[in-house]
Amino acid sequence: MPRRSLPLTLLLLTVALGPACRGDDASAINEDGDTSDTGDADDTGDTGDAEPVEPFDEFPGLSAEVRIDIDERGIPHIYGATDNDVAYASGYQMATERLFQMALLRRRALGRQAEVLGPDFVDQDIVSRTFNLRRWGHLNAERLREEGPDVYNYIISWLAGVNARIAEVNAGEVPLPYGFAEAGFTPEPWERDDEFAIGKLFYLANSNTFENDLLATVLRDNIPGTWNSFELGKPMFPVAIMPDDEVPQGMKPDTGPSHLDKARAPQPMDPYSPAAVHDALDRLHHAMSHVGGSGPFGSNNWAIDGRHTANGRSLIANDPHQPLESPSLMYAQHLNSIDEGTGTQDVIGFSFAGSMGVQLGHNRKLHWAATTNFADVMDLWDVRVEGEGVWAGEDYVEWVAREELIEVAGAEPVVLELKDVPDYGVIVPSELIPLPIAGAGRELLVNWTGFAATNEEQCFARMSAAQDIPSWEAGADLMEVAGFNFVAATADAISYRVHILVPDRDLSGGALPYVVIDGDDDASYWTSYLSEDQLPSSHADSRGWIASANNDPWGFTFDGDVTNDPFYYGFFYAAGHRAKRLHDELERLTEQGEVSVQDMQALQLDSHSPMSDELLPIVLDAAAQIGTNIDLAEFEGNEDIQTLAAALDSWDQTMDRDSAGALIWHLWLHNMAWEAVQDDFAFLYTLVFAEQPPYIIKIPALAMLHQYSTDGLLQVSREWIAVEALRRTAEWLNQTYGSVDPGGYSWADMHGTRFSNPFGGELDGGWTPTNGGEDTLNVSSSNFYAGPSGDPAERFDSNDGPIFRVVTSFAEDGTPEATVNFPRGNSGEPGSPHWDDTLEDWANGVYSPLPFRREEVEAATQSSFTLTP
Repeated sequence: MPRRSLPLTLLLLTVALGPACRGDDASAINEDGDTSDTGDADDTGDTGDAEPVEPFDEFPGLSAEVRIDIDERGIPHIYGATDNDVAYASGYQMATERLFQMALLRRRALGRQAEVLGPDFVDQDIVSRTFNLRRWGHLNAERLREEGPDVYNYIISWLAGVNARIAEVNAGEVPLPYGFAEAGFTPEPWERDDEFAIGKLFYLANSNTFENDLLATVLRDNIPGTWNSFELGKPMFPVAIMPDDEVPQGMKPDTGPSHLDKARAPQPMDPYSPAAVHDALDRLHHAMSHVGGSGPFGSNNWAIDGRHTANGRSLIANDPHQPLESPSLMYAQHLNSIDEGTGTQDVIGFSFAGSMGVQLGHNRKLHWAATTNFADVMDLWDVRVEGEGVWAGEDYVEWVAREELIEVAGAEPVVLELKDVPDYGVIVPSELIPLPIAGAGRELLVNWTGFAATNEEQCFARMSAAQDIPSWEAGADLMEVAGFNFVAATADAISYRVHILVPDRDLSGGALPYVVIDGDDDASYWTSYLSEDQLPSSHADSRGWIASANNDPWGFTFDGDVTNDPFYYGFFYAAGHRAKRLHDELERLTEQGEVSVQDMQALQLDSHSPMSDELLPIVLDAAAQIGTNIDLAEFEGNEDIQTLAAALDSWDQTMDRDSAGALIWHLWLHNMAWEAVQDDFAFLYTLVFAEQPPYIIKIPALAMLHQYSTDGLLQVSREWIAVEALRRTAEWLNQTYGSVDPGGYSWADMHGTRFSNPFGGELDGGWTPTNGGEDTLNVSSSNFYAGPSGDPAERFDSNDGPIFRVVTSFAEDGTPEATVNFPRGNSGEPGSPHWDDTLEDWANGVYSPLPFRREEVEAATQSSFTLTP
């Protein structure tokens, strides 16, 4: 029997670790993506003795009036008689505020952006078509129709609301939103599968390691000396999510033998041009930018139980980081079908614009939050081609060819020939990565656990309705492909939960999942998933708090070797800067006790640089050695160096906008990195630093701290590097400001957030100065370089950041009470008063209560209208 990738096979029926034994959603997926339900009544929309819910494919119409109150920040509070009525109104109102954005997002998922935006978007369309997001979205819809008909009906109702607004626009009953006429197209009615394809787009962005695996492979194969001189996976700060006392003895890190010596030798691209490789990878980064790729890490969440808080009830916080576009990718809304009807919904929070429901927020009893977990659910193999198929280990598999036609505005259509390998993934087209990565006679094969009918829509719906921790955990356990560190709190309990299908890989033979795998290795293909016990979860019983910051949940990467652990979970995590600061501060706050909402807000806005704690002493010590250290003789008499050293000595180590020290530190940090490792990374240097500054900056930092197993990255003393970086910083400051005097510049002069829009025009959100840097808890990462030459950029723009910040406490009756800020505004219409009205509070870290109780909503309401049957 051929070995197959589990998401597509009947093997799930028999493998004990598959979905049929995971959580409440007991279902199996066959190779066509269909499902056979073996779950409880609750999983098919039944609740107790209630009548079974029958799915419908066409919205039957509103059962009663729906009232929509718009508050002072443009947040709609929707009150209706049934869940489906509220869903319809939610779709209608979201389309009213965000229709052009939603239309572009839909095209993103379907691979139809170039059709209206032109040739610059062809590569992104190639990615969406290659990953076939529409097909897998269709299978998600079919599975949900069978297993969760109540949630399915909710989505059908939401889509009807979207289409009702589109019909009004196309009939001329309401104005055409900005963007459509300018881009030269009109809104199309949405089909059922479109919302599900958008979901697949988001889940791919959440779990995509394609670029990281490829970059690591190019580094290993073409610069092996550098690859062998440091441990790529090792974090700057070894801080795990799981409390150490909650990790079972049999799952402790580094408890087995290493298998790195069995990894296959480098496979250099021969011949290759470094410039061509750089350009191809740069193009790939642009192509993958709409599906996550290797963008900066940044999300934080944490919860503290009542033993440590001022009022004896839990506190929870979340600031998920996403691309900061204009308008925001997220939309705030409040959905209530209880007050005026017989529904189940009273939930408020944030949704991805273009998707149903509330993905992150709170209901009447529970608040839940998320960061990306970065479990490894995607692999790349180079496979041998023979005839009309490939060899996947010992299995010969014929591919299924499909042709995709990409229409291009202002240019000829692009015909894309794709090859799906049933049960193993899809061949990566040469148009996406025109490099000989796989070698002659071979192709690059990618597989992802999302190539299946998965259950994300039902997961979010069940979590949003949960009124206690056990029912919320049951909802979280329906997740299968999107890797989230979910944290939840009620007034009297907190929980951390991860549920995702992670392939159970055997690394003992030398197959490394974080680089391209030898496709001839039969043992490297997926045959089972990790068990429940191998997924992180906690109630923080011992210490009373739990926190995540995209860091390694288990600590398997801390020694730089993931082959000596009890199992393989993942490789590319954040470098631990934020996790270190977060854990240190939570330990301090909980030790002193009576933690408040204000403490949590201050922590969320914290801009202290943990990296400076480690590296600043090296800088100051090196500057003090000038005049006595012969290695530093060339710097004697350079007063600018001493001026900058003195400025750093008096700096408060925060990356605040008004700080001159913050700018000096940022310049020094990247100049240090250039001097320490640029020669080692050669043509890849500016590319990898551009794509993932918070991750890559750890490499020169750890080298300066002598934390790698070899000192191969540093060819000169760290003291010389530290002082040379100060000299280069002084040179840049003199060229830019005419002086190194700290009174003449600040971080705000050079650093801020750029709110872009794929179309541009009046939708462009401009630039605003912001606090934070690469390593701060309030992270605001930017690309230092203007291009491959190594010249600094004209401005250090951040394009990713907290898409909202929320801190939530609980009232005496257990009701969550949230305070928030978010950019830029809740409307996507440039002429709306809510286009950019929340930006200032977001940039300045000002929080305001989020109205939830009916009396709070009424007090905040500025306008209202009703939708009638």
